[in-house]
Amino acid sequence: MADVMQSQKIESFTILVWKRFKKHQLALISTIILIILGLVSIFAPTIEYFLGVSHDTASLSMVNMPASWPHILGTNELGQDVFTRLIFGGRISLSVGLISALTSAIIGSVIGLCAGFFGGFVDSALMRFTDAMLSVPVLPLMIVFSALELDILFGSKNLVGAGIGCLAIAAITLVFRYASFARKNQSTKDLSFFRMIADALIVSGTLFIGYVAIFYFIDWKSVGSGNFSSVIKLILIIVFFGWMTVARLARAAAMQLKNMEFVTAVRALGANNKRMLLVHILPNALAPIIVAATLEVGGNILYEAALSFLGLGIQPPVSSWGNMLNNAVDYIKTTPSLAFWPGFFILVTVACFNFLGDGMRDALDPHQVMKSGKK
Repeated sequence: MADVMQSQKIESFTILVWKRFKKHQLALISTIILIILGLVSIFAPTIEYFLGVSHDTASLSMVNMPASWPHILGTNELGQDVFTRLIFGGRISLSVGLISALTSAIIGSVIGLCAGFFGGFVDSALMRFTDAMLSVPVLPLMIVFSALELDILFGSKNLVGAGIGCLAIAAITLVFRYASFARKNQSTKDLSFFRMIADALIVSGTLFIGYVAIFYFIDWKSVGSGNFSSVIKLILIIVFFGWMTVARLARAAAMQLKNMEFVTAVRALGANNKRMLLVHILPNALAPIIVAATLEVGGNILYEAALSFLGLGIQPPVSSWGNMLNNAVDYIKTTPSLAFWPGFFILVTVACFNFLGDGMRDALDPHQVMKSGKK
Protein backbone atom coordinates (compact mmCIF):
# COMPACT_ATOMS: atom_id res chain seq x y z
CA MET A 1 0.00 0.00 0.00
CA ALA A 2 2.81 2.38 0.88
CA ASP A 3 4.56 1.64 -2.40
CA VAL A 4 1.38 2.43 -4.34
CA MET A 5 0.95 5.75 -2.54
CA GLN A 6 4.60 6.63 -3.14
CA SER A 7 4.31 5.85 -6.88
CA GLN A 8 1.20 8.01 -7.06
CA LYS A 9 3.08 10.91 -5.47
CA ILE A 10 5.96 10.54 -7.92
CA GLU A 11 3.52 10.37 -10.83
CA SER A 12 1.68 13.47 -9.67
CA PHE A 13 4.97 15.40 -9.44
CA THR A 14 5.86 14.23 -12.96
CA ILE A 15 2.49 15.40 -14.24
CA LEU A 16 3.02 18.81 -12.66
CA VAL A 17 6.43 19.09 -14.32
CA TRP A 18 4.96 18.06 -17.69
CA LYS A 19 2.14 20.60 -17.40
CA ARG A 20 4.61 23.38 -16.68
CA PHE A 21 6.84 22.25 -19.52
CA LYS A 22 3.92 22.33 -21.99
CA LYS A 23 3.29 25.97 -21.12
CA HIS A 24 6.72 26.83 -22.57
CA GLN A 25 5.72 26.73 -26.24
CA LEU A 26 9.23 27.27 -27.62
CA ALA A 27 10.59 24.42 -25.49
CA LEU A 28 7.81 22.10 -26.65
CA ILE A 29 8.35 22.96 -30.32
CA SER A 30 12.11 22.59 -29.86
CA THR A 31 11.62 19.13 -28.35
CA ILE A 32 9.58 18.04 -31.36
CA ILE A 33 12.20 19.39 -33.77
CA LEU A 34 15.02 17.64 -31.89
CA ILE A 35 13.10 14.35 -31.88
CA ILE A 36 12.63 14.65 -35.65
CA LEU A 37 16.33 15.43 -36.14
CA GLY A 38 17.28 12.49 -33.95
CA LEU A 39 15.03 10.06 -35.82
CA VAL A 40 16.22 11.27 -39.21
CA SER A 41 19.85 10.87 -38.09
CA ILE A 42 19.23 7.39 -36.69
CA PHE A 43 17.55 6.20 -39.88
CA ALA A 44 20.04 7.96 -42.17
CA PRO A 45 21.16 4.69 -43.88
CA THR A 46 17.54 3.78 -44.62
CA ILE A 47 16.83 7.22 -46.08
CA GLU A 48 20.00 7.01 -48.18
CA TYR A 49 18.97 3.58 -49.50
CA PHE A 50 15.46 4.83 -50.31
CA LEU A 51 16.78 7.83 -52.24
CA GLY A 52 19.38 5.72 -54.05
CA VAL A 53 22.20 8.22 -53.47
CA SER A 54 25.51 8.16 -51.61
CA HIS A 55 26.86 10.54 -48.99
CA ASP A 56 30.48 9.38 -49.24
CA THR A 57 31.03 8.18 -52.83
CA ALA A 58 32.52 10.86 -55.07
CA SER A 59 31.21 11.33 -58.58
CA LEU A 60 32.94 13.99 -60.66
CA SER A 61 30.13 13.91 -63.24
CA MET A 62 27.68 15.29 -60.64
CA VAL A 63 29.76 18.09 -59.08
CA ASN A 64 27.77 21.01 -57.60
CA MET A 65 24.45 19.95 -59.09
CA PRO A 66 21.38 22.03 -58.16
CA ALA A 67 18.52 20.59 -56.13
CA SER A 68 16.64 17.89 -58.03
CA TRP A 69 15.33 14.40 -57.37
CA PRO A 70 16.87 12.32 -55.87
CA HIS A 71 19.42 14.95 -54.81
CA ILE A 72 17.01 16.99 -52.68
CA LEU A 73 19.56 19.65 -51.75
CA GLY A 74 21.94 19.14 -54.67
CA THR A 75 25.49 17.80 -54.58
CA ASN A 76 28.78 19.16 -53.24
CA GLU A 77 32.17 19.77 -54.84
CA LEU A 78 32.86 16.01 -54.99
CA GLY A 79 29.47 15.00 -56.35
CA GLN A 80 28.26 13.66 -52.99
CA ASP A 81 24.62 14.13 -52.03
CA VAL A 82 24.28 17.12 -49.67
CA PHE A 83 21.07 16.01 -47.91
CA THR A 84 22.35 12.58 -46.90
CA ARG A 85 25.67 14.11 -45.81
CA LEU A 86 23.67 16.48 -43.60
CA ILE A 87 21.77 13.69 -41.88
CA PHE A 88 24.88 11.54 -41.51
CA GLY A 89 26.71 14.60 -40.21
CA GLY A 90 23.85 15.11 -37.78
CA ARG A 91 24.57 11.69 -36.31
CA ILE A 92 28.14 12.76 -35.53
CA SER A 93 27.39 16.29 -34.34
CA LEU A 94 24.47 15.21 -32.12
CA SER A 95 26.46 12.26 -30.78
CA VAL A 96 29.42 14.47 -29.89
CA GLY A 97 27.14 16.98 -28.18
CA LEU A 98 25.06 14.44 -26.24
CA ILE A 99 27.85 12.03 -25.21
CA SER A 100 30.21 14.79 -24.11
CA ALA A 101 27.43 16.59 -22.20
CA LEU A 102 26.35 13.37 -20.45
CA THR A 103 29.93 12.44 -19.54
CA SER A 104 30.67 15.97 -18.32
CA ALA A 105 27.49 15.92 -16.23
CA ILE A 106 28.49 12.64 -14.58
CA ILE A 107 32.04 13.81 -13.80
CA GLY A 108 30.90 17.23 -12.64
CA SER A 109 28.15 15.75 -10.47
CA VAL A 110 30.56 13.39 -8.70
CA ILE A 111 33.09 16.16 -8.04
CA GLY A 112 30.51 18.76 -7.04
CA LEU A 113 28.46 16.49 -4.77
CA CYS A 114 31.56 15.20 -2.97
CA ALA A 115 32.89 18.74 -2.52
CA GLY A 116 29.62 20.13 -1.23
CA PHE A 117 28.72 17.19 1.00
CA PHE A 118 32.07 16.51 2.69
CA GLY A 119 33.33 20.11 2.82
CA GLY A 120 36.63 20.92 4.48
CA PHE A 121 39.78 19.86 2.67
CA VAL A 122 37.87 17.85 0.07
CA ASP A 123 35.83 20.90 -0.87
CA SER A 124 38.87 23.19 -0.93
CA ALA A 125 40.98 20.85 -3.06
CA LEU A 126 38.26 19.99 -5.58
CA MET A 127 36.96 23.53 -5.95
CA ARG A 128 40.41 25.07 -6.30
CA PHE A 129 41.09 22.64 -9.13
CA THR A 130 37.69 23.50 -10.63
CA ASP A 131 38.39 27.22 -10.39
CA ALA A 132 41.77 26.70 -12.03
CA MET A 133 40.12 24.84 -14.91
CA LEU A 134 37.53 27.60 -15.28
CA SER A 135 40.26 30.23 -15.56
CA VAL A 136 42.02 28.68 -18.56
CA PRO A 137 41.18 29.86 -22.10
CA VAL A 138 39.10 26.96 -23.40
CA LEU A 139 39.08 27.40 -27.17
CA PRO A 140 42.84 28.01 -27.64
CA LEU A 141 43.66 24.94 -25.54
CA MET A 142 41.08 22.91 -27.44
CA ILE A 143 42.82 23.90 -30.66
CA VAL A 144 46.20 22.82 -29.25
CA PHE A 145 44.90 19.43 -28.02
CA SER A 146 42.98 18.87 -31.26
CA ALA A 147 46.24 19.12 -33.20
CA LEU A 148 47.69 16.17 -31.23
CA GLU A 149 47.05 12.51 -31.99
CA LEU A 150 45.44 10.09 -29.55
CA ASP A 151 48.52 7.90 -29.29
CA ILE A 152 50.57 11.00 -28.38
CA LEU A 153 48.06 12.10 -25.74
CA PHE A 154 47.66 8.63 -24.20
CA GLY A 155 50.51 6.60 -25.62
CA SER A 156 53.06 6.95 -22.80
CA LYS A 157 53.12 4.08 -20.28
CA ASN A 158 54.99 4.18 -17.00
CA LEU A 159 53.54 1.71 -14.53
CA VAL A 160 56.28 2.24 -11.91
CA GLY A 161 55.91 6.00 -12.02
CA ALA A 162 52.15 5.70 -11.78
CA GLY A 163 52.46 3.42 -8.76
CA ILE A 164 54.84 5.83 -7.01
CA GLY A 165 52.51 8.71 -7.77
CA CYS A 166 49.50 6.83 -6.38
CA LEU A 167 51.42 5.96 -3.20
CA ALA A 168 52.31 9.64 -2.79
CA ILE A 169 48.65 10.53 -3.21
CA ALA A 170 47.74 7.87 -0.63
CA ALA A 171 50.24 9.36 1.85
CA ILE A 172 48.90 12.88 1.28
CA THR A 173 45.32 11.64 1.72
CA LEU A 174 46.30 9.89 4.96
CA VAL A 175 47.92 13.05 6.33
CA PHE A 176 44.92 15.22 5.58
CA ARG A 177 42.51 12.61 6.96
CA TYR A 178 44.54 12.60 10.19
CA ALA A 179 44.46 16.40 10.27
CA SER A 180 40.70 16.46 9.77
CA PHE A 181 40.22 14.09 12.71
CA ALA A 182 42.64 16.06 14.86
CA ARG A 183 40.70 19.30 14.28
CA LYS A 184 37.68 17.65 15.86
CA ASN A 185 39.59 17.30 19.17
CA GLN A 186 39.33 13.54 19.18
CA SER A 187 41.78 11.42 21.09
CA THR A 188 44.29 9.13 19.44
CA LYS A 189 42.11 6.08 20.19
CA ASP A 190 39.24 7.62 18.27
CA LEU A 191 41.23 8.42 15.16
CA SER A 192 40.08 5.21 13.41
CA PHE A 193 43.52 4.60 11.92
CA PHE A 194 42.41 1.61 9.83
CA ARG A 195 39.56 3.62 8.36
CA MET A 196 41.97 6.35 7.31
CA ILE A 197 44.28 3.75 5.75
CA ALA A 198 41.31 2.29 3.88
CA ASP A 199 40.29 5.72 2.57
CA ALA A 200 43.82 6.46 1.36
CA LEU A 201 44.06 3.06 -0.35
CA ILE A 202 40.67 3.53 -2.00
CA VAL A 203 41.69 6.91 -3.43
CA SER A 204 45.10 5.75 -4.67
CA GLY A 205 43.75 2.40 -5.88
CA THR A 206 41.00 4.07 -7.89
CA LEU A 207 43.52 6.35 -9.56
CA PHE A 208 45.88 3.45 -10.31
CA ILE A 209 43.10 1.30 -11.78
CA GLY A 210 41.99 4.25 -13.89
CA TYR A 211 45.55 4.72 -15.13
CA VAL A 212 45.88 1.06 -16.07
CA ALA A 213 42.47 1.07 -17.77
CA ILE A 214 43.31 4.16 -19.83
CA PHE A 215 46.89 3.35 -20.83
CA TYR A 216 47.02 -0.47 -20.92
CA PHE A 217 43.56 -1.86 -21.66
CA ILE A 218 42.87 0.58 -24.51
CA ASP A 219 44.96 0.26 -27.66
CA TRP A 220 45.26 3.94 -28.51
CA LYS A 221 47.25 3.27 -31.67
CA SER A 222 44.43 1.29 -33.24
CA VAL A 223 41.79 3.68 -31.88
CA GLY A 224 43.74 6.66 -33.19
CA SER A 225 44.12 5.19 -36.67
CA GLY A 226 40.43 4.55 -37.42
CA ASN A 227 38.01 6.81 -39.25
CA PHE A 228 36.30 7.76 -35.99
CA SER A 229 39.48 8.60 -34.08
CA SER A 230 38.81 12.32 -34.52
CA VAL A 231 35.33 11.84 -33.03
CA ILE A 232 36.70 10.08 -29.94
CA LYS A 233 39.46 12.67 -29.50
CA LEU A 234 37.00 15.56 -29.81
CA ILE A 235 34.65 14.04 -27.22
CA LEU A 236 37.55 13.56 -24.79
CA ILE A 237 38.70 17.16 -25.28
CA ILE A 238 35.23 18.64 -24.80
CA VAL A 239 34.66 16.54 -21.68
CA PHE A 240 38.01 17.59 -20.23
CA PHE A 241 37.05 21.26 -20.51
CA GLY A 242 33.29 20.97 -19.93
CA TRP A 243 32.56 19.48 -16.49
CA MET A 244 33.25 22.54 -14.32
CA THR A 245 29.87 24.30 -14.59
CA VAL A 246 27.99 21.17 -13.53
CA ALA A 247 30.45 20.66 -10.67
CA ARG A 248 29.76 24.11 -9.24
CA LEU A 249 25.98 23.67 -9.53
CA ALA A 250 26.12 20.23 -7.90
CA ARG A 251 28.28 21.58 -5.09
CA ALA A 252 25.84 24.40 -4.38
CA ALA A 253 22.92 21.97 -4.35
CA ALA A 254 24.76 19.54 -2.03
CA MET A 255 25.72 22.31 0.39
CA GLN A 256 22.10 23.42 0.59
CA LEU A 257 20.59 19.95 0.88
CA LYS A 258 22.96 18.46 3.46
CA ASN A 259 21.72 20.94 6.10
CA MET A 260 18.03 20.31 5.49
CA GLU A 261 15.82 18.47 7.96
CA PHE A 262 15.31 15.26 6.00
CA VAL A 263 19.09 14.73 5.61
CA THR A 264 19.58 15.43 9.32
CA ALA A 265 16.85 12.89 10.08
CA VAL A 266 18.36 10.10 7.97
CA ARG A 267 21.78 10.86 9.48
CA ALA A 268 20.30 10.51 12.96
CA LEU A 269 18.78 7.19 11.93
CA GLY A 270 22.27 5.89 11.13
CA ALA A 271 22.48 6.27 7.35
CA ASN A 272 26.05 6.32 6.02
CA ASN A 273 27.48 8.94 3.70
CA LYS A 274 27.05 6.79 0.61
CA ARG A 275 23.34 6.29 1.22
CA MET A 276 22.76 9.96 2.03
CA LEU A 277 24.53 11.02 -1.17
CA LEU A 278 22.98 8.53 -3.57
CA VAL A 279 19.48 8.15 -2.14
CA HIS A 280 18.66 11.52 -0.58
CA ILE A 281 20.91 14.28 -1.96
CA LEU A 282 21.53 13.23 -5.58
CA PRO A 283 17.82 12.87 -6.58
CA ASN A 284 17.04 16.29 -5.12
CA ALA A 285 20.03 17.87 -6.90
CA LEU A 286 19.20 16.48 -10.34
CA ALA A 287 17.14 19.46 -11.52
CA PRO A 288 20.03 21.97 -11.94
CA ILE A 289 22.30 19.20 -13.24
CA ILE A 290 19.80 18.19 -15.95
CA VAL A 291 19.25 21.80 -16.99
CA ALA A 292 23.00 22.50 -17.16
CA ALA A 293 23.64 19.32 -19.17
CA THR A 294 20.85 20.18 -21.60
CA LEU A 295 22.19 23.69 -22.17
CA GLU A 296 25.70 22.28 -22.53
CA VAL A 297 24.72 20.10 -25.51
CA GLY A 298 24.26 23.16 -27.69
CA GLY A 299 27.60 24.58 -26.62
CA ASN A 300 29.34 21.29 -27.35
CA ILE A 301 27.86 21.21 -30.85
CA LEU A 302 29.23 24.72 -31.39
CA TYR A 303 32.67 23.59 -30.16
CA GLU A 304 32.58 20.68 -32.60
CA ALA A 305 31.53 22.96 -35.43
CA ALA A 306 34.23 25.53 -34.62
CA LEU A 307 37.06 22.99 -34.39
CA SER A 308 35.89 21.10 -37.47
CA PHE A 309 35.57 24.38 -39.37
CA LEU A 310 39.22 25.07 -38.50
CA GLY A 311 40.16 21.60 -39.77
CA LEU A 312 41.03 20.29 -36.28
CA GLY A 313 37.81 18.50 -35.36
CA ILE A 314 36.02 15.70 -37.21
CA GLN A 315 38.16 14.58 -40.13
CA PRO A 316 36.95 13.20 -43.51
CA PRO A 317 35.70 10.74 -44.61
CA VAL A 318 33.47 11.08 -41.53
CA SER A 319 31.04 13.92 -42.15
CA SER A 320 29.83 16.46 -39.60
CA TRP A 321 28.18 19.84 -39.90
CA GLY A 322 31.42 21.56 -38.95
CA ASN A 323 33.66 19.98 -41.58
CA MET A 324 30.91 20.47 -44.19
CA LEU A 325 31.23 24.20 -43.47
CA ASN A 326 35.00 23.90 -43.78
CA ASN A 327 34.72 22.17 -47.16
CA ALA A 328 32.27 24.79 -48.42
CA VAL A 329 34.55 27.79 -47.77
CA ASP A 330 36.17 27.65 -51.22
CA TYR A 331 32.76 27.52 -52.92
CA ILE A 332 30.95 30.17 -50.89
CA LYS A 333 30.64 32.49 -53.90
CA THR A 334 29.76 29.95 -56.56
CA THR A 335 27.62 27.53 -54.48
CA PRO A 336 26.52 29.27 -51.25
CA SER A 337 24.02 26.54 -50.43
CA LEU A 338 26.90 24.24 -49.46
CA ALA A 339 27.61 26.54 -46.50
CA PHE A 340 24.00 27.56 -45.84
CA TRP A 341 22.55 24.15 -45.03
CA PRO A 342 25.06 22.92 -42.40
CA GLY A 343 25.04 26.41 -40.84
CA PHE A 344 21.25 26.34 -40.77
CA PHE A 345 21.18 22.92 -39.09
CA ILE A 346 23.72 24.06 -36.48
CA LEU A 347 21.69 27.20 -35.77
CA VAL A 348 18.40 25.34 -35.42
CA THR A 349 19.85 22.55 -33.27
CA VAL A 350 21.70 24.83 -30.86
CA ALA A 351 18.68 27.14 -30.54
CA CYS A 352 16.39 24.16 -29.87
CA PHE A 353 18.65 22.83 -27.12
CA ASN A 354 18.79 26.29 -25.53
CA PHE A 355 15.00 26.62 -25.60
CA LEU A 356 14.70 23.07 -24.24
CA GLY A 357 17.04 23.96 -21.38
CA ASP A 358 14.99 27.07 -20.56
CA GLY A 359 11.79 25.05 -20.54
CA MET A 360 13.25 22.36 -18.31
CA ARG A 361 14.62 24.98 -15.93
CA ASP A 362 11.12 26.46 -15.52
CA ALA A 363 9.45 23.06 -15.28
CA LEU A 364 11.89 21.58 -12.75
CA ASP A 365 11.92 24.60 -10.46
CA PRO A 366 10.47 23.09 -7.25
CA HIS A 367 8.90 26.37 -6.12
CA GLN A 368 7.08 26.80 -9.41
CA VAL A 369 5.99 23.15 -9.46
CA MET A 370 4.50 23.40 -5.98
CA LYS A 371 2.73 26.64 -6.87
CA SER A 372 1.18 25.03 -9.93
CA GLY A 373 0.14 22.04 -7.81
CA LYS A 374 -1.78 24.28 -5.42
CA LYS A 375 -3.83 25.85 -8.20
